[in-house]
Amino acid sequence: MSPDKTPRRGSALSVLLVAMSSITNTFAADDWDSFWRSVKVSPAPSRDFLEGQDDVVVRNLTVGRLSDDTAKAWVLADLRRSRGDNYSLYNLRRDIADAGIFGPPGLNGTSEEIDRLRGQGIEKFTGDLSIDVVTAAVVWVSPQQRREHPDIGLTEYVIVLLYRMPPGRRAKQYADGRSEPFALADAIQLRWQLDSGHFFEHPALGPLWYQHRGWTCVPHDGTLTGEICGRLRP
Repeated sequence: MSPDKTPRRGSALSVLLVAMSSITNTFAADDWDSFWRSVKVSPAPSRDFLEGQDDVVVRNLTVGRLSDDTAKAWVLADLRRSRGDNYSLYNLRRDIADAGIFGPPGLNGTSEEIDRLRGQGIEKFTGDLSIDVVTAAVVWVSPQQRREHPDIGLTEYVIVLLYRMPPGRRAKQYADGRSEPFALADAIQLRWQLDSGHFFEHPALGPLWYQHRGWTCVPHDGTLTGEICGRLRP
């Protein structure tokens, strides 16, 4: 679907929830594995690897261009995309990052980070690696802003996530069998993420947001991305 168009008529949120609930019934195990083999991913991830938090407060900052249901559907789809991206990073699965499903091959830097971690002998991360989304928004970006900043690559609609990493036990697992616990010193610090892209329904994975580009951003730092992220307050 073009990033400049909304999903088909009707409740986008209802469409999202029905599609998500029907994935298990629609795709048998052999179909699931077959899909992943078709994109050169093996072994296939577990069938629930994209599921998680869905009680997110969503703000519709599209000045009436999208319905609230559509905004909610797009945010939930982006959270599913984010879990796929994080799964590939935390399990050092370059095959998933390069499959071109959640964004362009490499996922805007994920593959390079996987290579860096593997160079340190790390095999995967364990523990609570989820994110706690405080709130989120779909933001409309005006044609003028996009014309004035073509280098940024913003789409007409972007998604902003405000989240934190929950405190918890985490560990690095090394290829030689070692396990090294680590803590995030700023785990409860609020972070902003901006994702340009578009909503689509994947035939095997359900509703997703294809991330054309993604940024961490600092609200009101004098940049356009900072100004956009600054519209979403805790």
